Amino acid sequence: MDPKYFEKMDALVDSWQGEMVEMLRGWIAIPSVNAAPSGEGKPFGEEPRRALDKALADAASLGFTVENVDGYAGSVQMGEGEKTMGMLCHMDVVPAGDGWTKPPFELTVADGRMYGRGVMDDKGPALAALYAMRAVRESGVPMRDAVRLILGSDEETGMQDMRYYAAHRQMPDYGFSPDAEFPVINIEKGGLTVRLSAEAQAVGEDRIPVYELYAGEAVNVVPGKAHAVVGTETVPFAELERLCAAHCDKTGAHLVLTDLGGGRARIEAVGLSAHASTPELGVNAAGMLLIALNAIGAGAAIAAPLRTLAEKIGLKGDGSGLDIAISDEESGALTSNLGLLRYDGHTLSATLDNRVPICGDAAVLTGKIALAVSPALAVTCLGHRGPHHVPADSPIVKGLLEAYHEVTGLPAYAFAIGGGTYSRMMPNTVAFGFNFPGDPDPCHMPDESVAIDKFVLSVKIFAHAIARLAGWGD
Repeated sequence: MDPKYFEKMDALVDSWQGEMVEMLRGWIAIPSVNAAPSGEGKPFGEEPRRALDKALADAASLGFTVENVDGYAGSVQMGEGEKTMGMLCHMDVVPAGDGWTKPPFELTVADGRMYGRGVMDDKGPALAALYAMRAVRESGVPMRDAVRLILGSDEETGMQDMRYYAAHRQMPDYGFSPDAEFPVINIEKGGLTVRLSAEAQAVGEDRIPVYELYAGEAVNVVPGKAHAVVGTETVPFAELERLCAAHCDKTGAHLVLTDLGGGRARIEAVGLSAHASTPELGVNAAGMLLIALNAIGAGAAIAAPLRTLAEKIGLKGDGSGLDIAISDEESGALTSNLGLLRYDGHTLSATLDNRVPICGDAAVLTGKIALAVSPALAVTCLGHRGPHHVPADSPIVKGLLEAYHEVTGLPAYAFAIGGGTYSRMMPNTVAFGFNFPGDPDPCHMPDESVAIDKFVLSVKIFAHAIARLAGWGD
């Protein structure tokens, strides 16, 4: 393809920097966390529908043909062709969570970065893909295939949106999902979600009764905070403070105690949030809290399940305590995240998000987990998915790697991740961007952010990829 097209695309993208920031500001302002259905056309609640409507309206204002598919997803179309290249993005986000120093649903520009929930996952990449389409169109690239940007509303909580879209519309033939990392992710691990549960038992003496446990808002996030409400009638608050301080001195845990009065106290564990696919980047507050409660002898009514969770899971993000620590050369090691912890005085439950390499089998792993926690806890499989793999020598992978190297000059290679993206929802599709090698991954974390220059660079990469894959080429 004539280099003049690429030069023009790059120049156009540079000229739109301010415009892109302002459009993204409007997208970030909508707290599109999934909720219960709220009427016709709102299968995931009010805010995800509002975010989808906003994105489609902005795309229409740029001259694209748009369609809203019953509130589940929407599409932005460019051109026609025998085949269609697709880009799969999502407008829903995970809950803000704890630890933010900037407003999560207000785009903040500071020190060359944009901050806000969704700037990396996945509203920023979606907007980048939209402007990449515009750059290709306005630079006059001769196109062979149509290009379609599909915007979903349920990526974070099950991908029912894309299943609905696929059932009601023709899916594109190939493409990418800008919802992970550069250069190209051609393998996504499988997933296995299980719940461990137990009922409280009647006991005699309970020195430090546990009345409540709570951690996590979404299973695919490492909880940054967790708390317990415990009794202080037998062990006074001052003694409870001493016990917890001794535990902290031994383990380095960060616990905050509050006297609630009336014979009750709150113990809060403070960790660090991260994406469930990379639990090593966070510190699981739920695991920390379980270890602390077990160490101080709290919760006689749930002593056996609490001890099992503390010892078998705790801060082990590799599944080793559950006898599921497996790995293979192509896709790497299994990761295990304790994402949700609940106890209401009657039922204790802990939900795990496991990311499974190609060599893993969901049924075998579930059985091993059951053996590891028996008889203290029952195990329920809440769902599983197989791995996604597109060969590294496929034309799609090769074309994307060429575009990446062409724009950045950086080494281009394909690799595996533990995250699950929309890529698995469409044939011949891989994850492509948005994070660059060596950069911290802020997805699902407090103060989620992206460098503005990296954002602009990503738009150029996507534009080059569209031109190379869907254009006529040389």
